[in-house]
Amino acid sequence: MSPTLVIRPFQTPARGVAQVPGSKSITNRALILAALADGPTLFTGALFSRDTRILIAALLSLGFEVSVDEAASTIRVVGLGGRIPITRCKIHVGNAGTAARFLTAFLALAPDGCYELDGDEAMRARPMRGLLDALTLGGCRALAADGSPASGFPFTLHTTGKLGRLEVDATASSQLLSALLMVLPLTPGASVAMKGSTVSEPFVEMTARMCAQFGRVLVCGDDGAWSCPTPGAYAAQPLYAIEPDATAASYFIALPAVTGFRASVRIEGYATGGLQGDTAFAKVATACGANLKATDGTLVADSWSAVRGGDIDFNAFSDTFLTLATIATLADSPVKIRGIAHTRKQETDRVLAMATELERLGIKVAPTATALRADDTLSSLTIFPDKAALRRAASAGPILIHTYEDHRMAMSFGVLGSFDLFGDGRPWITIEDPACTGKTFPHFFRALEALRTNFIRVSVDGGAASGKSSTSRRLAQIHGLLHVDTGAHYRSLTRALLLAGASADDAASVKSALGKLRIGSRIIARQGARSSALTLDGTLPDDAELRSTEVNAAVSKIAALPSVRAFLLEYQRSQVKLASDHGFAGVVMEGRDIGSVVLPDAEVRIFLEADAEARTLRRAAEGQADQVAQRDHLDATRKTAPMICPSGAHRLDNTHKSLAEVVAEIGELIKVAALPR
Repeated sequence: MSPTLVIRPFQTPARGVAQVPGSKSITNRALILAALADGPTLFTGALFSRDTRILIAALLSLGFEVSVDEAASTIRVVGLGGRIPITRCKIHVGNAGTAARFLTAFLALAPDGCYELDGDEAMRARPMRGLLDALTLGGCRALAADGSPASGFPFTLHTTGKLGRLEVDATASSQLLSALLMVLPLTPGASVAMKGSTVSEPFVEMTARMCAQFGRVLVCGDDGAWSCPTPGAYAAQPLYAIEPDATAASYFIALPAVTGFRASVRIEGYATGGLQGDTAFAKVATACGANLKATDGTLVADSWSAVRGGDIDFNAFSDTFLTLATIATLADSPVKIRGIAHTRKQETDRVLAMATELERLGIKVAPTATALRADDTLSSLTIFPDKAALRRAASAGPILIHTYEDHRMAMSFGVLGSFDLFGDGRPWITIEDPACTGKTFPHFFRALEALRTNFIRVSVDGGAASGKSSTSRRLAQIHGLLHVDTGAHYRSLTRALLLAGASADDAASVKSALGKLRIGSRIIARQGARSSALTLDGTLPDDAELRSTEVNAAVSKIAALPSVRAFLLEYQRSQVKLASDHGFAGVVMEGRDIGSVVLPDAEVRIFLEADAEARTLRRAAEGQADQVAQRDHLDATRKTAPMICPSGAHRLDNTHKSLAEVVAEIGELIKVAALPR
């Protein structure tokens, strides 16, 4: 019997940065294109899941050089310009549709190749015939075990290395067409014409755009046939960034609908102008009542107080229909989902699977699961919301949701199970085979759990070169916090005051100049973290200017002035609201008086220290000269907000500790403080 997972409802609003992995669709296309390129390509933000590992293993078995670093989410592929080293090989594709289709077309480029391919039982039932028929037209032979023409797995593929003029029926899956488009440039004179139309056209567009990114432009003529005007090997990319998975992001967009209207979930890298058509789910969510804010490639889902019903066509982004289908059970009116006929031939019959499990929860659907079993041409699903029916069905205990080895079924119902149905935190949904999410999102349930936190304020104090910045930025990156460097605030002000003619030794000139300054905030990416930077008249100062000799010499004196500290105090405290409004799980603020003055009631307060010799060496390693002992004395003896170890703070000497050790120690304190209270 498969392991199960009981979903614990959220009793506090979901908050924080969603840990969305790289896109499977982009990662697997990029692996093929890199292998067809001439030279090495390095991917960042790559997905490591069951499907991508299958494709990586296949490339290795075919003789390609592929190196991976899962901790850094990088993959390096050395392409051979269309040459496939191994021409006799057995490959098992599991239930990975992209790997199965992309590899089959890829292998057709091998002259006189012979490849035995097979997949899991579920993969044997998935559409392959359109692709195999097209390759047969081009001169390949795909044979079943008895020697007859194959229509699906298992089969043996005999290849010629040439494509020619192909015609493909991709009505069952756009991947059949995408597979051929990627290999098209490697054979001069080749073309691919369509029989009829295909589903999920945004994925075909993704393929064409990625081919162009790797140096080969594909065009679709008036007759509907695709060709490459300048055929040849693809161009290796020194650095290629994989976008976060838009389909995976849909679960976190939906999460505020079930965890409370004060939720705020931040999704990094979610860009409507990117490669993925599934970003269209954000428009559907908005039409159904979600309050979303998009800025600079980041999407914040900060409320979804009521799910509105409607009639939605999911044909172009069908992988996300299950996300809406589950939360539709909580809607204010029926939800009709159309354009999903092709999903009946994916990892499982998704329309039937969804109808079956919703009925298990007491929800009425049309057509019913019985009708869907009897007629596999039915292509829409209407869901009639009923919270009372959900409560009746779950009154005796959690209901087991069958996932049919389908990762999207598991994740969609995981989101629904996060709803506090009874208002007392009682679990009411159990997920069968939660490990099936390994296909695209191995750590989904961990990422879901990470958003079950209270908003956390972390103060990090310490003297010069005590490691405040490196520690705070790393904490922000790991725990989804907004990083705030108050030292940079004082440096920004110091530079502005010096430019205005004020003197560090003339308090009156400083006070006068302060009255003319207009300060604001801008969230920026800095050294792996999201940081809030102080702006002056809407302008962000350059980092190098803030570390100039003049600023270094004056900053401690100016920072010690009561007028300066009073000027910045409320601004610094406002960073907590800024972090909350932008969907962060909390804020980590570094400085010299954070735990004692700015955030004296912070949930986690840290005081970092190290001996003077170690700190001097750290500054030297940064290419800076800093009188750390002198600055400590000035900071600790000033009359206003002197640098002290706040009462009750966690004192941490990092003279002989690595950054990883320090971050891990503080991380344990954060985890305890973040537990729902």
